[in-house]
Parts: sequence; structure tokens; C-alpha cells
Amino acid sequence: MCSRYFSVITHTAEKTLEDYLAFFQAIVIAHLLLVVLYAVQIAFHVVLMDSDNHTATFTDMLVLALGACVVLLWLVDAALSTHFGSRLRKASISDSVNPEKVDALVHRNRVCTAVGSFALTIYLARFCVELLQASQQGQMAAMQECIVVLAPVLFVKVIRLLTFHSFGCWVRTTAGTASV
Repeated sequence: MCSRYFSVITHTAEKTLEDYLAFFQAIVIAHLLLVVLYAVQIAFHVVLMDSDNHTATFTDMLVLALGACVVLLWLVDAALSTHFGSRLRKASISDSVNPEKVDALVHRNRVCTAVGSFALTIYLARFCVELLQASQQGQMAAMQECIVVLAPVLFVKVIRLLTFHSFGCWVRTTAGTASV
């Protein structure tokens, strides 16, 4: 299964429009699953904060605010990926992209990449703040669930970013426009 995902990135010339469309659809599903899982993790964090009967610190509030930003950005990311996929379908001719639509697709591709990169940065910032907080409180064992969640999130997000980059190269090549 992983080789299929990696081949979209590493073997760009061999891929078809349908390969990219299917992959972008899978990315949206993965994003929505991540949003649900991460929202549950944040809710769990809130419940633990309330049950401990302690005053919320600045760090607690920062972790919650960054978590809410991550969920929102991932939802925006999923929406942008869905929109990108629909625009790609509309711009397709045969198994390629209409050369007149390449500029618009490359622009949308860059927007998706920028938003995805920003969302990943916020996610990693939240993770670092949580790690720092757990270290200061001597509760590194409590970070196990966050570390377990980190690996698949990084996998999905990095693969997504690399796929959008790969698509940019592919669309320029297959549409025959070297100027973009």
C-alpha cells in the first residue's frame, strides 16, 4: 500500500490523471479521519484539564488554541483538496489537463501546498508545546498517545505535500507548458 503512495511521488512520469485524482480523494478522506481523531484527542485533553481541578495556565490555553487552529486548518485543507480535485476534473481532457488551465491549477496547487505546510507547522508547534509542558510537569509518560498519533499524521501530511509538488511537475510536463 505504501509503495502505491510513494510511486505517485517518485514515478511522476508514469502516473495518469486518474492516479492523481484517486490520490487526492484519498487525501481528503485521510484528512477528515485525522480531524475527527485530533478533535477527540483535544476533547480528551479538555476533560483531563477540567477533572484535575487546577487553574488553566497560559500553556494549557496555548495548547488548546493551537489545537483548535489545527482542526480548523485541517478542515480548510480538506476543503481545498476537494475543491482542487473538482477543478482538476473540470480541466481534464482525455488523460491530461487542458494547457489553458495549467496556470490556474498550478496556482491552486501552490495554495493547497501553502495551507498544508502552515497547518503542519501549527500542528508541530502544538506538539512541541505539549512536549515542553509534559517535560516541565514530569509527565512524559502521558505524551505516549501524542507520540503515537504523531507518526501517522506526519506520514499523511508529508505524503500530501509531496504529492501536490509531484502533481505540479506532472501537470507541467503532460500539458506541454514549460513556462509555468
